[in-house]
Amino acid sequence: MKKLSEDLQELADHAADAKNKAAAAEQASREKVEASIQKSKADAKAREESFKSDVKKRQEAAATHWQELHEDYQQKVQQIKSSIKTKKEAVETKQALGRADDAEAYAEMAIDFAMMAIDEAELAVLEAIDARAYAESLPQSRN
Repeated sequence: MKKLSEDLQELADHAADAKNKAAAAEQASREKVEASIQKSKADAKAREESFKSDVKKRQEAAATHWQELHEDYQQKVQQIKSSIKTKKEAVETKQALGRADDAEAYAEMAIDFAMMAIDEAELAVLEAIDARAYAESLPQSRN
């Protein structure tokens, strides 16, 4: 039969393994976010270059009046898109923050539960050791 201290060591190892996995997941998430940011920057730069090229071609081909009308239209469209994007981002951010808060609260409760389980296991081990010591201190009955 395994010693109770070995069982406690297995429990501690298991908790340490969970901690290491969480740390690795956090790091992986940071790397994914950074990769996403870099891709978004590259995409934005490519769109900007494409836009500049298109604008130059249009300026060369169109009359001044048409260009002014077109730029005014583009500005109004951009304002509308910007307004929509800002509102959408505000809603998405609020939802994402809510989900993050819920996930963090659940994780905190799970950690608290695990701490209570470890406390309970420690108490049970100490009581078992005490019970064994008491039992062994009693005189042996003669049958």
